[in-house]
Amino acid sequence: MCDSCNRYFAIKIEHPLLCSTIFRDLRRSMTIPNKKGRLPPPAEPGVSLLPTYRIMGRFIGKVGLEVLAARTHDTEGWEKDVIDKPELDGIRNYVRYDRGGQDWPFTFRTLYPVNAVFNEGAELYQVLHEYDLLLTDRSELYIVVAILGVEFALNLGGPELDGYLDWVKRHEFRSPLYEGRNVKPEA
Repeated sequence: MCDSCNRYFAIKIEHPLLCSTIFRDLRRSMTIPNKKGRLPPPAEPGVSLLPTYRIMGRFIGKVGLEVLAARTHDTEGWEKDVIDKPELDGIRNYVRYDRGGQDWPFTFRTLYPVNAVFNEGAELYQVLHEYDLLLTDRSELYIVVAILGVEFALNLGGPELDGYLDWVKRHEFRSPLYEGRNVKPEA
């Protein structure tokens, strides 16, 4: 990502998201500092609890494009499949330039409580985030990301969710984050 785009995302998308009351309170309660090592101050009364739907959608789309680039950049010709792919122009324009009158839809649901503690053997841990790409049998590509136990899914190819909703229904409402190659084998 170029410096100009990186600054844009930091100022126009990430900052408003992280300054929303819910993220400030969660980061403060879980002692997650910023880049300078400081915890966010307590939320101001009367400030909206959640980030706007548009900011959240643009953030999820940004994550999706970054994951797609990270997963493919070692493959020869990846630029044609990601950067130059016209099917991704819509999400790129929405995320980077805030173009498009309507919000890009996404789903969200709680997978586990924000303060859930998991164990693997004797090790206890919390999950801050996890993500994966989901390619449906309709050839739709979704980013699925969970942040502090809340799963978000967004179609990178177009502003519709039918393929994801159909996939979830056919998989008994399990998360794609815990299906297929992501399932840990039983010991």
